[in-house]
Amino acid sequence: MATGELGDVGGYYFRFLPQKTFQSLNSKEITSRLRQWSMLGRIKAQAFGFDQTFQAYRKDDFVMAFFKDPNVIPNLKLLSDSSGEWITLGFASGRLRKI
Repeated sequence: MATGELGDVGGYYFRFLPQKTFQSLNSKEITSRLRQWSMLGRIKAQAFGFDQTFQAYRKDDFVMAFFKDPNVIPNLKLLSDSSGEWITLGFASGRLRKI
């Protein structure tokens, strides 16, 4: 899908922004609190951009389009409840792919 082209679901086009950093998660105070709550290494922030103005009345379309977008599926990281490993949203042979 080319940049600027409408997405297949809901007309949204999403793009993964891997260079985007979240300095607040790296601050000394936050790192200390995450460690205290046993969350250090178990939380990540990822950025995705989209091509339209968000309209609250279309929130359901937005969410469905996000999780079905071909740029989101292979890039969105999830923490597996069973293994504790980071995996991607994408499916390979019916199973979640590890990253």
